[in-house]
Amino acid sequence: MTEFYGAEQAAMHHTCFGDLAADAAVLVVERLSAAGLSEGRVTDLGCGSGILSAALIDAGYTVDGIDLSADMIELARTNAPTGEFTVGSVHDAAIRSSVAVTATGEVLNYAVDPRAGLDALTSVAARAFDALAPGGVFAFDISTPGRNLGANVRHVFHDRDTWLLGMHATETDHRLERRIVILSREADGRYRRVDEHYELVLYDVDAVTDALETVGFGAEVRPSFTQATASQPPSGWAVFVGTKPRD
Repeated sequence: MTEFYGAEQAAMHHTCFGDLAADAAVLVVERLSAAGLSEGRVTDLGCGSGILSAALIDAGYTVDGIDLSADMIELARTNAPTGEFTVGSVHDAAIRSSVAVTATGEVLNYAVDPRAGLDALTSVAARAFDALAPGGVFAFDISTPGRNLGANVRHVFHDRDTWLLGMHATETDHRLERRIVILSREADGRYRRVDEHYELVLYDVDAVTDALETVGFGAEVRPSFTQATASQPPSGWAVFVGTKPRD
């Protein structure tokens, strides 16, 4: 059975790879505080297991979250119980009036939704701009060419006490394809296999900068949200912070 962030991978991502979302939350809180926006709604596109959402709620904000993975949304509702979470595509998300919009973890790269691409990213940015309060921020990360560490084909393995994950990744012509096999140990000692397969559209940094500026944002490109984290990609990756002007 092929899934997209099913129960196994959703739990693994939350437990082992949530540091990026936590770091993004630090940046968002810092920027909103500096802008005098100490309350309001944050719209978390591709909210995953709710790590960023929970941090923003703890900081005094309300949160709307959306994710394509039903298993991720189930985790988010547990981890951030006061948030409002919906299963769906970020390209269909209704972005209500917000002080910040976020999209962390390559959310805008995933081609599970066939609309993914620069036009779709620009459309999300435009809707975020319209929804944001003056001084509000649109913070997100993207994968770029070279995400596969400069290799056409790469194999990655993660071996933990109760699971094993193997990934075959291929990068060609601004696309990254990932084929993942997860072996998860059941209570009786047997292993359950889950297969996941998806593609990412890889964006040029200059093209994304132009898209943000075209819809009205002041665009900043960063090497990380606030600091390099353990699961931050070492290459082929960038952070963007779009700020809505106050006038």
